[in-house]
Amino acid sequence: MTFQSDNHYLTRINLVLNHIRTHLTDDLSLDKLADVAGFSAFHFHRIFTTLTDETVHQCVLRLRLERAAALLKADPALAIGDAAAQCGFESASVFSRAFKRQYGMTARAWDRQAPLKNSKNGQVLDGFPRYTVEHLRDIGHEEGFQVYIREQPPQRLAYIRLMDSYSSADGLFKAYDRLLAWYTAHGGRLSATTVIGMSQDDPEVTPLKLCRYDICLTVPENWRGEGEVETRIMPACHLAYVRCIGDIFVVDRAWQYLYRGWLPRSRYVPDNLPAMEVYRRRPDEIGWETYDLEATVAVCIIG
Repeated sequence: MTFQSDNHYLTRINLVLNHIRTHLTDDLSLDKLADVAGFSAFHFHRIFTTLTDETVHQCVLRLRLERAAALLKADPALAIGDAAAQCGFESASVFSRAFKRQYGMTARAWDRQAPLKNSKNGQVLDGFPRYTVEHLRDIGHEEGFQVYIREQPPQRLAYIRLMDSYSSADGLFKAYDRLLAWYTAHGGRLSATTVIGMSQDDPEVTPLKLCRYDICLTVPENWRGEGEVETRIMPACHLAYVRCIGDIFVVDRAWQYLYRGWLPRSRYVPDNLPAMEVYRRRPDEIGWETYDLEATVAVCIIG
């Protein structure tokens, strides 16, 4: 079974992954998620594990932990028990035990800034400097990073999802080309769409092999996907964003500034939506070595 040859199965599994992310406090039992996928529980678990390299239980637990970590990182004053409750854990003690098993330290011992690393995900991406918070403030001033807030209405996205997205940049380039070809073949005009890269997972928390990335185009409301191209509605939200123009290291500094420099000192916390790179100029226009994009995170006001 492969991602490329089993698009029908992959579509159902992606529905489940999207459902888990947006329903962390709901019943996410095997039977409930099998209903979402439209499979029997027995077949669903086998298919899910084959396509995601995780059991259903491992995936649900990991996504709940990662959401809690994102909340704790964004709001230094947030109580651990409150973060646990917001992410579907039965109690703070259940959360604390799961956190320690996953990351090798207690949530209380974590300084809320360091990458969460253990034997399962020991990554800080090679070649990308890790800046101190003080340095990030200087970087923000030197590079002119300014955080803006805007309201984003609902929009339909067509996307191709890359699993294990850090394994090959070439995989992203080819997926983007296929998505553009699909879009233009259906009568889409490139001047009428926006390219959005959507990180489903945080590489400072999620094992790299499990990081998923959606390459997306905005499309009309009545469009539907086919084959490997799927569609979904991005809900209305408030977006905090920094525009950055430059190479991949400039983009990385913008993300670090937004998440680690600005967000913990703001009155916002990240909403339970993926981080997005909104391209002001398309990669096929300027290539994949220089970027003109907005590093964007959906946010809610604290309290």
